[in-house]
Amino acid sequence: MYDPRHDVETHYRYLPADFVKHLLSTTLVVAVLAVGLSALFREPVRPALTIQEVASRHPIVFEQVVAGDLDGRGEIANYGPPYNHGTGSVQDALQQWVGVIHPVNPARDFILRPLQMASALDPAVKPALRRWEEAPRATRTAWALAYAHALDHARVVNGQVEVPPGSYGPVPVLMRTMLALGRSGLLRGALDRSPADYEFNSQNSLLFLQGKPLHDAARRLELLGDQWGIIHEERAPYPGPWWMTIVTAIYQIPYIANASAADALALGGGLLIFVLLLVAPWIPGINRLPRYLGVWRLIWRDYYRTRMQVEAEPRREVSRP
Repeated sequence: MYDPRHDVETHYRYLPADFVKHLLSTTLVVAVLAVGLSALFREPVRPALTIQEVASRHPIVFEQVVAGDLDGRGEIANYGPPYNHGTGSVQDALQQWVGVIHPVNPARDFILRPLQMASALDPAVKPALRRWEEAPRATRTAWALAYAHALDHARVVNGQVEVPPGSYGPVPVLMRTMLALGRSGLLRGALDRSPADYEFNSQNSLLFLQGKPLHDAARRLELLGDQWGIIHEERAPYPGPWWMTIVTAIYQIPYIANASAADALALGGGLLIFVLLLVAPWIPGINRLPRYLGVWRLIWRDYYRTRMQVEAEPRREVSRP
């Protein structure tokens, strides 16, 4: 067994030490190294994806997002609580119980209101807006759906998206104006508009790109859930936050990965594992596993080998200074 007097006093001698000085000096060295290495190598994180970037580089994808908001089939248009009463992303009863606490109408908030702002600078869009708003709802939905299907066969010519001829009503004019607004970089401000002097709510601009734009960007960086993205580091040759492996591993379980309530199941599973580990020392049988497995013998084999040699030697008293 461990004997402090024998093991410590026999093999080690006492020396004076200034713990505070050691602590401060170590902290200073680590701080200098952290700042110096950060300045030298920098953080390997790409710039944030912006609405302007998507509109400029991927105009067809941009118009697909706009069309989804208009026809009610977009990521947010059919999301569900807390944004609306859709069912596309409802995972559990708790989400439904919370209800719509941040109401969003994508067609109105993401498309029509920014276009109304743009009409002050480009009056040519006003007739198209008026025609859209005066048309029956079924007609508007038919126009938007027809244009959304046409985007599957669209091509970019001289920077503009061209679709096959069809019955789209005023939608092509609205799309061209939205694309110009997105490319100008003004759309974000239009989405996050507020009558207040200072705006801290970026909800609409963050939600606008939900769906294909963000998924395509994440896929290129191998950050999707099925790519174990949470433990990757962007554009870096080394692993990311490895301590999140357990969380990501839960998402790879087929039952959870294919479930509509994947996030709720993963969160609940992670919480259950945490609770089990927390109370493991008090669970009969489990708290004895370390002793039964004997891993400690392998880890401390050098210590016990030396310990047996020391116990074989005769003890001697050590005088204190």
